[in-house]
Amino acid sequence: MVEKKPGKASLSENKNENILYNDSAQFNLFQKLIDNMPDHIYIKDTNSRFLVVNKAKSNFMDKEPQDLIGKTDLDFFPQQRSDEYLKDEKHVMKTGKPIIDKVEIVLYKGKEFWMSSSKIPWYDKNGNIMGTMGISRDITKRKQMENGFLRREKNFFNALMDNITESIYFKDVKSRFVRINKACAEKFGLDGPEDAEGKTDFDFFSKEHAKQAFEDEQFIIKTGNAIIDFEEKETFENKIDRWVSTSKIPWYDKDGNIIGLFGITKDITNKKNAEEKIKYLSFHDSLTELYNRAYFEEEINRLDTPRQLPLTIVMGDVNGLKIINDAYGHVQGDIFLKKISDILKDSFREEDIVSRWGGDEFIAILPKTTAKDAASIVKRIKRLCRERSTPEMPLSISIGVSTKRNPPRNIDDILKEAEDKMYRNKIAESKSTNEIIISSLKENLKKGEHISEERSTKLRKYALYIGRKLNLSEVKLNELKLLMDVYNIGKIALADEIVAKPGRLTKEEWKLVKKLPELGYRIAESSNFLKPISEAILSHYEWYNGGGYP
Repeated sequence: MVEKKPGKASLSENKNENILYNDSAQFNLFQKLIDNMPDHIYIKDTNSRFLVVNKAKSNFMDKEPQDLIGKTDLDFFPQQRSDEYLKDEKHVMKTGKPIIDKVEIVLYKGKEFWMSSSKIPWYDKNGNIMGTMGISRDITKRKQMENGFLRREKNFFNALMDNITESIYFKDVKSRFVRINKACAEKFGLDGPEDAEGKTDFDFFSKEHAKQAFEDEQFIIKTGNAIIDFEEKETFENKIDRWVSTSKIPWYDKDGNIIGLFGITKDITNKKNAEEKIKYLSFHDSLTELYNRAYFEEEINRLDTPRQLPLTIVMGDVNGLKIINDAYGHVQGDIFLKKISDILKDSFREEDIVSRWGGDEFIAILPKTTAKDAASIVKRIKRLCRERSTPEMPLSISIGVSTKRNPPRNIDDILKEAEDKMYRNKIAESKSTNEIIISSLKENLKKGEHISEERSTKLRKYALYIGRKLNLSEVKLNELKLLMDVYNIGKIALADEIVAKPGRLTKEEWKLVKKLPELGYRIAESSNFLKPISEAILSHYEWYNGGGYP
């Protein structure tokens, strides 16, 4: 920097310059100080002419220091850039307020530079503004590094947006889509993410879902509060609804103003279905799909309140299940139970709680139901049992009903009363059901063995002849007569292919045949009607001397 002495300055007519150079020693010290600083430092007068520049400034301009003194930015920069500098400096001098760290791009001699500039008022000793003082820092390298990082970050972000399976989206303050990722575009049925720009949820979802989403988003934009991991059902007009976990957070600009929101939505339909299945299984019987006992006990405690009175309990016990299981196997027994449970589902009302209480027992809670109304439901159950019965599978269930009318009565007493009534009815009804089943078994046995009525008659005739010769009582003779009809009843439990096989049986098939007396015994033991002859059925294939199976 050229040393300026009083009286020798090129702008000696300017009083600002005279003030600046008034103390030569002080000025030289100031000049040396700023010349050793890497930032561009300069002082301008009120007309924005350079009065002082440091070496960093003159080197940047590729000029000698004296070539800058007295000149303005217009002598070195294009009109537009010079006007911007002048505008800033006039603002500083007019308001007295500094401009700090203004970042701008400077084009000089075909090169692009990033500069961070600050300008402050320059006062005389009386507090009058004499011009501006400025300092600029070349931040080009820093910006290049930042831009490189931003490019890498942008590339990473784009790759993430394009490959992540969750739906990602940005919206403006009016909840219009600004950008979405590929997964979101696919969910909306769009050709590409750009097709969503400017659209809203009302273009893709049901009106109800879109309305709720809009209200949630406006709350976020107004308050700045985020919504995190909110589980909701996305509903569409013409597509299958999906369960999702949604997070939405405010989207800020560099000044901290909310300009919209960022959202990410994860499809959790499979998870919710699994949860619902677990929940369903925890409260339902897997065979009948009625509620289970655990759910019943939970509900009885919830419904045992004065508001639900009269509260009626209906308890039922299936007739003939054991004999069906023993005669036809547990698969047929399960079918039997399903038929009964279907009748119960069709008979009770939607608000009633119908549960499987035990193996062959069912129970129902009927809120706000009188004994008279419950009787109508019981009649419906009985009618459907008759209508859906077959000769092979007569459907019957013994039922007991009890109603709680007054709050003081204990619900356990109501349950006990319903159970007692059910068992009393079962004593009368199960005998009839078992006899029907036995009659059906006898008919099936005749068909399976191709036994004619004539042969059956002869068997009974010979048995009675022998019985009378042995002086058997009338009761024993009747039992013997019945035995001739069902002695082979165990064959009911065998597969038809074995019973009617024309050729020799395999070893495994023969083992099954040897179990016929045992199978017949179990069937007979299941029926009070056949129980007196169960021992005879068990032993009828044994050698007469007790030596075992032939």
